[in-house]
Amino acid sequence: MSESLHGPETPYDPTAPEVMADPFPAYAEMADRCPVAHSDTLANPLFSMVRRDDVYEMLTDTDLWSNANGAGISFDKSVGSVQRYDPPEHGVRRRFLRAPFLPRAAEKNADAVRSLAEDLIDGLIDHGSAELHDDFAVPLPIVSFARILGMDETEADRFKHWADLTTLGMAFPDKAVGIREAVRGYTMGEVMTRRNAVAEANLPDGEDPVGNVVPAGILSQLCCHPLEDGSFATDDEVTGLVSMMLVAGHETTTSLITNMVWRLLEDRNRWEQLLAHPELVENVVEESLRFDPPVLGNCRTNNEPIERHGVEIPADHKVMYLVGAANRDPETFENPDDFVVDRPLLESRRHYSFGWGPHFCLGAHVARVAGREALHTLITRLPSLRLDGPTERLPQPFLWGRYRLPVAWN
Repeated sequence: MSESLHGPETPYDPTAPEVMADPFPAYAEMADRCPVAHSDTLANPLFSMVRRDDVYEMLTDTDLWSNANGAGISFDKSVGSVQRYDPPEHGVRRRFLRAPFLPRAAEKNADAVRSLAEDLIDGLIDHGSAELHDDFAVPLPIVSFARILGMDETEADRFKHWADLTTLGMAFPDKAVGIREAVRGYTMGEVMTRRNAVAEANLPDGEDPVGNVVPAGILSQLCCHPLEDGSFATDDEVTGLVSMMLVAGHETTTSLITNMVWRLLEDRNRWEQLLAHPELVENVVEESLRFDPPVLGNCRTNNEPIERHGVEIPADHKVMYLVGAANRDPETFENPDDFVVDRPLLESRRHYSFGWGPHFCLGAHVARVAGREALHTLITRLPSLRLDGPTERLPQPFLWGRYRLPVAWN
């Protein structure tokens, strides 16, 4: 343990090879030795919290912990989005967006997700092998979220490329130069197309153009409908929402799918247990979210100086809450370092992988449906599925998922 000007702290390098390979032992050591860690290997110096109580405070105390500077380690106020608002402004925008993400709405899309999963397997099954990340886990959620946004599903490859660069830029801004401008240019083109279509339609007062003149979806709603306070979302807010959906909407769901399959196949007994008890699919989805959170941690900014566990953190510092550590709290979860296929839902759902409190992930139910339908399709159509080579994790230090997942079947 080292001493700093701010008090005792544990040095922490999220980019160290052993941490990139498996961050969870580092989290356990940090929680045991000193629960406030420090890193200076990224774009900005970073404090990190690992204990569950501290993570809960950061997720729920919006007076102390602000979202205004973005969820990444860099201070970023340049693009507005629902993620960069604190209450009460955050609530105004969240309520406007929430309808397509509610459980009932998410379940209405289950048939479409299942049909797409079946189509993807139909295109692969005769090959006997596949790169599950590229061939199945990427197209399934990104197409689903393109539909929610009301954007062109055939642009899935472009969205994927932007999502990769956006997430990499959260830790290494120099690696994502120009990505914001690319997303903004595309989004503003879509916005102007919709606005022009509405203007040319010259609809009678009170007639809704969404789903009629312009495609149904959140993007059209933002263009055509005011928020509850009567204002319209700004161009920056619309662009920020699209960027957020690229990462939160598809990248994380892709990782949920690859993480589930990876853990089930690395221990064949887990896969066989699920084959014998397909009613446990939902349990596996939640256990995967707990055990392998697609986002290991996000940042808040403290509005005032604080002291935690002997470490002083001056005001306006980026502090990361590591859900990957909180999700393995031994006082909350029995045998937290074991992946348990039949772990009770009431226990596993206490994970923080979708956050908690006012910023709880809007897309949580959509992701759960996609994960459930993906896994159900795989065990039904490919019961002999097996790993077919080494896997590879995502290169972004705070995202956790298999970027390479070669599989084969009989």
